[in-house]
Amino acid sequence: MKKFIFWLVPIAFLVASCSTPESTALPSATFSPSPTSTPSKTLTVTPLPPTMTATPLRINGTLTIKVNVRSGPGISFDSLGQLEAGGNVQVIARDVTGSWYQILFPASPEGSGWVTAQYVKIPTGTQVPLQPTPTPAGPTGRVIQRLNVRSGPGTTFNSIGILEPGVSISLTGKNRTASWLQIAYPDGPGGFGWVTAQYIQTDSAGDLPVLDDSGNIVTPGAAGTPSGPVLAPTPTIGPALADGDSSASPAINITFSASGTTRFIYSSQVSTPQGDPEDWIAFTPYSSTGTIARLIFSLDCTGNDTLAVELSVGGNPISGGGNLQCGDKGKFIQLPAGQMIMVHLEPAAGNGLRLVAYTLDVQNRP
Repeated sequence: MKKFIFWLVPIAFLVASCSTPESTALPSATFSPSPTSTPSKTLTVTPLPPTMTATPLRINGTLTIKVNVRSGPGISFDSLGQLEAGGNVQVIARDVTGSWYQILFPASPEGSGWVTAQYVKIPTGTQVPLQPTPTPAGPTGRVIQRLNVRSGPGTTFNSIGILEPGVSISLTGKNRTASWLQIAYPDGPGGFGWVTAQYIQTDSAGDLPVLDDSGNIVTPGAAGTPSGPVLAPTPTIGPALADGDSSASPAINITFSASGTTRFIYSSQVSTPQGDPEDWIAFTPYSSTGTIARLIFSLDCTGNDTLAVELSVGGNPISGGGNLQCGDKGKFIQLPAGQMIMVHLEPAAGNGLRLVAYTLDVQNRP
């Protein structure tokens, strides 16, 4: 699933964030009255009032763009559906990082889902209660590079999914050389999958059982047990997942304004010849002094290639604006105010799989 982080920074939010008073809202509780005892020759016991049940705090919010609602606080979790920009939601919790909000979502089996916090506008100073992310049981690891989950310990086995950086995983075993780790993976054969150890951060690998290619425990010294030197781990990095955006339907479409959004940060990945070969980002700048908008661009890239970037308006490349490139920091570009600007990003020409992860930061100056 494609990774992205999107950050909108309204001016009103920047000013209000300087003060974060404690919330005074308290969970409400109701009591049902005790039934009245009726005089009778038979002893009648009056039941106690029902146990107090706390109603979760519900914070009204408004979505600033169209969002995916996910089953957990992260883009690696399944999408439960989408909500349109301008829609109202009820926030009930946040994750430990504060970057994801849990909202009421009746379409979910649990009645709730998760959305990126930066997409939700809530009243200034509101404190969202914490809902800790569950920690996997047993030995754990943390993914540090986007990679495939395979049905066995090697690149010759089928890919059964992809894990994103930052995801916590439950470790269940390793191959003889400890270059591949078995993990709990519900969509895999028997509920397991395999990942290359090179991109897993853990202190528990030494305590894991040694498994064969079928996931059976290897008994030391048993007949047929392979022997030989420890092999170097082989990376198995997956291509970017296609998201279907295009010039007619960009991944995001932001309108800057003096009293609203003046900056956004967008992160994603592109790859070719497999995966998602291009991204399209649209925004409309403003100017408080004339017809020319003043913008500051920064573009960070990581991966085994670089990006080709083109800025255009009305389908025509912008002269002087097409030289934005990876590594630019605080680059000043003047663009037409009030017109939609399209940013097209794709891996530069080359051979083999070319995967680039990038973060684009755009600020509209007054």
